[in-house]
Amino acid sequence: MLRNPVSLLVTLALLAGLAGMWWLFKANESGRYDAARRIAESPSAIRLSMVVRHKIGAIAEEDFRMADINGASSSQYRAVARNGLAIKLDSLPRETYDVSFFFEKTVVDGIWELASRPPRGDTATSYAIDVYQLTAGQHGTRRFSFTDPHYWATTGGHQFHIKLDKNKPVPNLLELSSTVLVEPRYQKLVDDFRAFGSPEFRAKIAAIQARLGGST
Repeated sequence: MLRNPVSLLVTLALLAGLAGMWWLFKANESGRYDAARRIAESPSAIRLSMVVRHKIGAIAEEDFRMADINGASSSQYRAVARNGLAIKLDSLPRETYDVSFFFEKTVVDGIWELASRPPRGDTATSYAIDVYQLTAGQHGTRRFSFTDPHYWATTGGHQFHIKLDKNKPVPNLLELSSTVLVEPRYQKLVDDFRAFGSPEFRAKIAAIQARLGGST
C-alpha cells in the first residue's frame, strides 16, 4: 500500500529546511570564527607615556612609559638629574594584563578626551602625556600637555563668551558671561601614572629619586 504522498512531501520539505538551516548556521559560525581568529592573530599595541619636566629641584626630568605589545606588558621609569646623571628602571616584557588594565583606567579618566592647557598655577613643573593604540588594524594617538594639575582640578580658569551684535559694534564688557574651566581629570591621570606598578617597582622608583637627591 502506498503511503500518503502529502505526508512524504511534508517530511522531505522539513528535512530540506533543517539541512538548509544547518548549512546556514555552519556558514555563520565559520565566518565568526575566521573573524575572531583574524583579530586574535592581528598585531595589537598600547603605548602610554608621561614626561614630567621640573624647572627647579635636583631632578630635571622624569619619564614614565608603559607598553602592551601583543599581550606582553613592559614598563620603564627614567629620571635625569640637574647635573645630567640619568638612571633608568626597566620591567621586562611579560604576559600580564597590568598595562591593559592601566590603559582602561586612563581611558575612564579622560586620556582620549583631554586637551593641552596653557601654563597656569605653578608652572615650575610641566606634564606631557601620550597615548597610542593599535587593535584590529585600527589605530589612534593623542598627545596633550599642561602644568599644575592641582590648579586645574581645584581652581581652573575662566572662559569668557563675547556676543557680537552688528547693531552694537562695541560689546558691553561688564555683561560678559564666563565658564569656569575646572577639570579634575588632569590630576587623576598624573596620579594614575605615578601609582602604576607593583609595590616593588614603585619602591625602586623612590630609591632612584632619593639617589638623585630629590623627591616628587
